[in-house]
Amino acid sequence: MMQIKKVAVIGSGVMGAGIAAHLANAGIPSVLLDIVPKFTEEDAKAGLKETDARFRNKLALKSIEEVIGKSKPSLIFDKKDMKLICAGNTQDDLKLLGECDWIIEVVTERLDIKQKVFETVEKNMKKGAIISSNTSGIPLKTMAEGRSPEFRKNFVITHFFNPVRYMKLVEVVSSSETDKEVLSTVVDFLENTLGKGVVTAKDTPNFVANRIGVYAWMASLHEALSRGLSVEAVDKIAGAALGRPKSAAFRTADMVGLDTLVHVAKNTYDLCLQDESREAFKIPPILNTMIEKKLFGDKTKQGFYKKTKGPDGKKEILSINLKTGEYGPQEKVRYDSLGAIKNLEDLPEKIRTMVGAADPAGEFAWKQVSDTLVYAANRIPEIADDVVNVDNAMKWGFNWDLGPFETLDVLGVKNVADRLQKEGRAVPVIIKAVLEKGNGVFYKNDKGKKFFFDQRTNSYQPVPLKSTNIVIRTLKEQGRELKSNTGASLIDIGDGVLCVEFHTKMNAIDGDIGDMLNAGIDLMESSRDYAGLVIANDGGNFSAGANLMLLWLESQQKNWDNIEKLVKGFQDVCMRLKYSSKPTVAAPFGLTLGGGCEVSMGCDAIRAHGECYIGLVEVGAGLIPGGGGNKNVLLNVEAALKAKGAKGWAGPSDGGFFPKVQKTFETVAFAKVATSAKEAYGHNYFKRSDKISLSRDKLLYDAKQDVLEMAKTYQKTTPREDIYVGGEGAKMALLNGIEGFRAQGLISEHDGLIASKLAHVLTGGNLPNQGFVSEQYLLDVERETFLQLCGEEKSQARMQSLLMTGKPLRN
Repeated sequence: MMQIKKVAVIGSGVMGAGIAAHLANAGIPSVLLDIVPKFTEEDAKAGLKETDARFRNKLALKSIEEVIGKSKPSLIFDKKDMKLICAGNTQDDLKLLGECDWIIEVVTERLDIKQKVFETVEKNMKKGAIISSNTSGIPLKTMAEGRSPEFRKNFVITHFFNPVRYMKLVEVVSSSETDKEVLSTVVDFLENTLGKGVVTAKDTPNFVANRIGVYAWMASLHEALSRGLSVEAVDKIAGAALGRPKSAAFRTADMVGLDTLVHVAKNTYDLCLQDESREAFKIPPILNTMIEKKLFGDKTKQGFYKKTKGPDGKKEILSINLKTGEYGPQEKVRYDSLGAIKNLEDLPEKIRTMVGAADPAGEFAWKQVSDTLVYAANRIPEIADDVVNVDNAMKWGFNWDLGPFETLDVLGVKNVADRLQKEGRAVPVIIKAVLEKGNGVFYKNDKGKKFFFDQRTNSYQPVPLKSTNIVIRTLKEQGRELKSNTGASLIDIGDGVLCVEFHTKMNAIDGDIGDMLNAGIDLMESSRDYAGLVIANDGGNFSAGANLMLLWLESQQKNWDNIEKLVKGFQDVCMRLKYSSKPTVAAPFGLTLGGGCEVSMGCDAIRAHGECYIGLVEVGAGLIPGGGGNKNVLLNVEAALKAKGAKGWAGPSDGGFFPKVQKTFETVAFAKVATSAKEAYGHNYFKRSDKISLSRDKLLYDAKQDVLEMAKTYQKTTPREDIYVGGEGAKMALLNGIEGFRAQGLISEHDGLIASKLAHVLTGGNLPNQGFVSEQYLLDVERETFLQLCGEEKSQARMQSLLMTGKPLRN
């Protein structure tokens, strides 16, 4: 397979910058090129000359500094990695193309401009380099006209979705001329290096996700206009209630940009002359008016919604009236069907309830969902060969919880077909086929393997699953679950590796999870069949923290013995993870907060997904970490200082007791949360030896390989007895700082109390002077202090606020 070690990105707009940033996230250097701008008076006033590289590279430099450097949320894991992006221009720096293994075109959506770029690229690229276009809809064969056979065999479309860092989908389009090795290299790089989900699309207008997604949006708009529904009503109905993002239709449009959506809609209307639903892509007058007024959404500060200030000076979000085009206060959206699903947690049940309801919201939901399902069904095999690619495109590109064909299965394919026929609507060919020649479902499971209905053969075929994609749910279906309780499961994931999977709500840590972790360690240590253990799960987040409800209830009832037992058990299992006779690896991703962070740090090693938002946030609940988190951050800081050869105030070569205590205090007291796995190193939640994977699908596989590699040379260690702490002197220094913050009004009195308790733990409790203590000593001080805070009325109020409102209370 070919190697991609350096990439050129031509076009430094939002997409080009996003691609370059994500390449940097993966450690891949890139060249970001754009045109040389016109020289202006402002350039002259800034002291620039037309010959200066700073001027000639201005567009690319500005993109790196502003689009990448200042975007929120950030496009890059760590701003230090911006140095991997080299700015240049398409006049002076074409020679740099000769150093690149992959050249990505990301210029404006005009065929003539793209063809000129490809002509230039072909003259300057190195032999064998891969070329791709990020076009959202221009045909591959049209862009390749006039290019040599050598160019065409290395040419594909790689359609990234914005923002590149966060959106999993990349649609890949190839032709009969594309070299198979080129295609496999691109797909492998996208999946394994950049962590993307690849959908194989056909060379049709707007490919898969935009073709269906923009249809769904336009159909919602037309339906809203015909029914007289407000923008906010549609968003309430067509969002989470139907398994779509909370931003639903119109808020999503504001985020994406109305101009972008209208461009895709017009492109479909103009090019898809045989599309049976072509009229849905016709732009209604309200959109033309909004485009004329530049009401594009977030990028112009107003779209379907507009932020403003009310008469009382408070922020207010207005919505546009789809009939008049004027902004006004949002209506209160209340429908019986929305009320009926409010407390439902099961998504299939929610969707069935909504589309089956007889009120206006239910009628709209059915029309919107059924129109989209029918449209998607009619697009096979036009835009993709199978239902799997279509479903993945909508989940990865539009953040739908379920793809169209998964939704059909949830609603019942026959139920949908019968209702369509009853309404006099045509039933798509593929739906008839699955009812007549299949088992009445598009997906089925057989002995732990998932199959899809393939309309090409009218048979069920295995859903493609790479050996590196380990799915816990599938392992359970295969009978690999060894033990289970209400909070967690113990699973054999093969090759002598065990996995503890959390499955509480939000994967909150509780006693059942602690029991399963102990059971996993017991089995691992007692059996020669097992080399080590991984902690992972298939959920949306690794763990949102400890079971706060249980802790609050116990605190309210003053059950201090129960709390101490719970905290001691958690501390003990985290120590067992670190000092067991065989290796343990945590595989955190998404929210990894509080107790989830402590479990991860308790393992020998961490293999984190790039999108891991990890932190010790207990102060927000009026507490401090209670599972050894304080100690482990302290030890990570100490190791980092030692690695730098630091010699700090009043201490030996570990950097001194105060620098490490101060750094740890800042991290925990300010509840710092890393916004990426890379940022977690800077907060000392990770050790320098911990690793990152960009592919969420491959995370468990990578963690498993880490265990197997560690097991080859693993040596059991013993708890530390030589942790250098500062005693009373260091504590007084921290307390002075806390008092300064309180005196300035920067923190409340209770904030100060929590901070002083944290200082007490980090400096060695009641230790009068600096000296050495054990890990267990620090854990005992931490547990005692944690219990004290549980007894504080204001801490209990903070817990209650988080539980009842989801918001921290600053009392």
